[in-house]
Amino acid sequence: MYAAIDRAKAGGEALFTATVVNAKAAHMIPSGSAEERLLWLDVRAVDSKGRSYHLPVDRKGFEGEDLTIASADARAYQDIGDIQGIENFKGLLRDAPVPAGDRIFRLPYLDPQGRMTVAQWNTAAFGPDYRLAPLKAVNETFSWVLPEDAAPGTVTVTATMWYAKIVQSVADFLEVPAEEAVPVKISEHSATIDVVSPAS
Repeated sequence: MYAAIDRAKAGGEALFTATVVNAKAAHMIPSGSAEERLLWLDVRAVDSKGRSYHLPVDRKGFEGEDLTIASADARAYQDIGDIQGIENFKGLLRDAPVPAGDRIFRLPYLDPQGRMTVAQWNTAAFGPDYRLAPLKAVNETFSWVLPEDAAPGTVTVTATMWYAKIVQSVADFLEVPAEEAVPVKISEHSATIDVVSPAS
């Protein structure tokens, strides 16, 4: 994690870059039952008064990118209703528990209607393969307009990688044991900038 500048004014803009590397696995991650897995990058800034700000990832503009950026209300997995014979099933939250705006490293499995599915046998196509390849470095940028009332002093910006075996909404619906869906912190790294008042 590093900052493009080392000082910014309250109300000004700062750019941060997180470099994510699959340094230890000799395969794509997440892997295995990739349709269920979630690997995501969460970035938060904390100012000198302890106030926390969530930074959403900058978009890159590739096809299907929406499936790799967490949404608070997007729904998927509607085919669970088809499989279980549930009429008018609206689906489940696609990205829970990932905070909206975080980058998700995943391979979306799509059913014959183009909806995300966790049913391998009902998969007709795939979305963008945005997993981490072995030894490949992926840069994610975060453009942050600092609040006008950002406290002067040091702001610490931390990038944290998280992993979950299964989407929380799916785990809840299928009554998967709670411990199977608990997110695990993989790694984190921080950068700092100094914030000064707009008049400085």
